[in-house]
Amino acid sequence: MRTSSLDGRKHDVVVCGAGSAGLAAACGAARAGARTLLLERYGFCGGTPTAAMIHTLDAVRNCRDTSVFVVGGFAFELWRRLEQAGGMATDDNPPETFTIHPEFMKLAAERLLRHYGVEVLLYAPVIDALLRDSAVCGVEASLRDGRARFAASVVVDATGDADIAFFAGAPWQLDRDLQALTYHFRIGNVTGTKNWREMEEACRAAIEDAHRRGLVERYGGPWLIRLAPGEISVNATRVKGNPVDPLQLTRAGMQAREDMLTIFQILRAGVPELRDSYILAGATQLHIRESRKVVGEYVLTEEDVLSGARFADAIAVGTWPVDIHPTDGSTGVHLRKEDSPAPYEIPYRCLVPLQVDNLLIAGRPISTTHRAHGSTRVPGTSMATGQAAGVAAALAAKLGCTPRELDPGRLRCALEDQAAIISAERVGAADRAMKSSSLRLEP
Repeated sequence: MRTSSLDGRKHDVVVCGAGSAGLAAACGAARAGARTLLLERYGFCGGTPTAAMIHTLDAVRNCRDTSVFVVGGFAFELWRRLEQAGGMATDDNPPETFTIHPEFMKLAAERLLRHYGVEVLLYAPVIDALLRDSAVCGVEASLRDGRARFAASVVVDATGDADIAFFAGAPWQLDRDLQALTYHFRIGNVTGTKNWREMEEACRAAIEDAHRRGLVERYGGPWLIRLAPGEISVNATRVKGNPVDPLQLTRAGMQAREDMLTIFQILRAGVPELRDSYILAGATQLHIRESRKVVGEYVLTEEDVLSGARFADAIAVGTWPVDIHPTDGSTGVHLRKEDSPAPYEIPYRCLVPLQVDNLLIAGRPISTTHRAHGSTRVPGTSMATGQAAGVAAALAAKLGCTPRELDPGRLRCALEDQAAIISAERVGAADRAMKSSSLRLEP
């Protein structure tokens, strides 16, 4: 076994995964004064919005009032940088999301990481957790020149699939009815003057007709994003599979690409505006909505989401519907935006796994039920829990305590110092304060 030249380095905080949660965690930790390392398996940052090409930052804004931010701090900075760089897509899109161009998302993320002094290693998949008794003391990654062990006071698991928690032996669950996997793709040379809603309805009618004729068995939506004049992104494939089972994930990816071609041919034949269109690109990876979820000190429930729950140790606010993409054979559109909840709070305890110390969970795998996960899994909420995890990790490292021992009140104050929105009551005031601030944007 070859050892990398970087083996043995020590950091205050190591963040694993550079998706929405990991980016926020790394910047939050570094901004709080921690020497921070971010490890990412791909050669770029951004996670699901870039690698899975979903093109949207959901739940940054209140679904009931799309003029109001419910996630601040890092998410607001990212939005401003995307806007400055021209990375926001056309306004002809669903109003409850920020629609972004994935290449600009990669650039904006890297600029923020540089701005806050985060040490970044791309092409660095984490392959194991380092343990001392029942505490994580670092991780092992596979680099281009060999394996490297990175020591850390606290590790943040932002892998999306709770890989570090799994390696460390923290308790987790995998629901029987995992959400559908999707392979997103982009189509170019789209003609006509239909807006996004009209185009979506035309595509939906074409696929529904093909389904009735037996040309396509399973699909979702479709849901469209208009990235630019003449270009749309299509969310329509719906594949069943366990994302943390290597064989199932491989089969799912191969099936989803076959389904992409079938759906594209249906759309090109059935929608006049797509007659001369072509596929520009498919995603780097499948859109994984659900896999492992860590069991933490508190398990957020659907009732918490729908009732607008409040918590004394709240560190983030969610607003997305209980959005479950089914794999029960159903097709088309499922209930989603029609049932948007009022802003609800997520407690710090959802980020703290049982049984294992010096580890925090951020983003999709935080401690929730299957139904609550349908709301918390999206990029905006993941950024909020990511920033909380990063700041908590930095504070624990500085104070010499475990994340479990950290005073949530101290964490909440530190998050507010970073302009994060930590309580539902503060949503409106915090939103106005952010928008009136003069954020200095540096390249």
